[in-house]
Amino acid sequence: MNSRPRPEGYTGLKKMNIFTRKQLGVSLIELMIALALGSVVTTGIISLFVSNSKTYNLLTGQSRMQESARFALEFIGRSVRIAGYRGCFSSSNVYTLMNPPPPDPLIPYEFDLRNGVEAFEATGVDVWSPVLTPLPTTIGVIDTNVWTTTDGTGAGNGIDTSEITSGTDVLTLRGLSQVDARVAVNMPTSGEPVVVQMPAGGLEYADDYLVMIHDCAQGTIFRISGAPQLNTPAAGQATIGHGMADADRGQNTLPNLAQGGTYSTDASVTAILTHIFFIAPGAGLNNLGSTPLSLWRKSGLQAPVELVEGVENLQILFGVDTDSDGVPNQYRTANMVAADFTQVVTVRVSVTVNSVDNVESTSLPTHGCVVQDCIEGEAYDGLLRRTFTQTIMLRNSA
Repeated sequence: MNSRPRPEGYTGLKKMNIFTRKQLGVSLIELMIALALGSVVTTGIISLFVSNSKTYNLLTGQSRMQESARFALEFIGRSVRIAGYRGCFSSSNVYTLMNPPPPDPLIPYEFDLRNGVEAFEATGVDVWSPVLTPLPTTIGVIDTNVWTTTDGTGAGNGIDTSEITSGTDVLTLRGLSQVDARVAVNMPTSGEPVVVQMPAGGLEYADDYLVMIHDCAQGTIFRISGAPQLNTPAAGQATIGHGMADADRGQNTLPNLAQGGTYSTDASVTAILTHIFFIAPGAGLNNLGSTPLSLWRKSGLQAPVELVEGVENLQILFGVDTDSDGVPNQYRTANMVAADFTQVVTVRVSVTVNSVDNVESTSLPTHGCVVQDCIEGEAYDGLLRRTFTQTIMLRNSA
């Protein structure tokens, strides 16, 4: 067999290294396919994100409504349950030393414990029955029916009634505080002031506040005419003045205080709590830049405070017991109950709450697009809304 000489370096079959082949680029078809696939994936991701975002906003709105309703009903319900509370003195015949003398004494609205429950029914556009005139009002720098102490407490703290949302009810609830300052010394028959034992946390009132001295047989509202002073050496006691030199309220004297009978160490001097609930624009903005309506409360001499954002309606009905069996026979609005709330045994509170922010809902605003800001060209504002109702029994009805 003939053999032929092989060239130097010959190793057999020629090997091809595919990794040494240069990349020359991507064809137009390959590029279009890649772009199409990328667009499909990107569109899917965006759609998923938008869908999840809408679901999250919807769930957040629903949770916010439930939370707002719970807080609103809790705030109002707590005040309803103390409405008319006068300690163990259950009679509605409260004596008062304020001028003019009974039967028509002039008691400031913030302290008029003769009426545990009072309300104003919205009957039309910016119309309430009875009218809102008795409310302590501050519009601009003008105070009307606002009780102000000598040191200025209360001044400018009335309700701006022009801001109360038309079509919503106003509810006032009054009762005694549960913090009692017990009378420490039997009440003398002279013009000496009342001495009380200081409760834990101190007294809840000061000079010019109206308070109630009461036991199980009687109760009298009087004005503190001298700031409570700590007694020495009687530790833990305070003197509350209602002196003879009370010129503009001449009845505010100790002998008159005891007109219904003397008070002894089984009596207490207690602060009067008054809470007024109403609906008005809140202080914040939602995600559309609009101002949501809120539940507000004015307590005593304090300025009104915004309690719950997103409450756009408050409606009150009163359960009236006409046969004295403790069970309401019918429910009436405030203007149908008029000034006589002695037969009221329950209060039915309805609040309409919303999601505050736009969640693309098409529900109609309670008060229309004039009071509430709608989306341009639409009859809705994108907010979810729902009405919650609770019936609360009065514990202290006469």
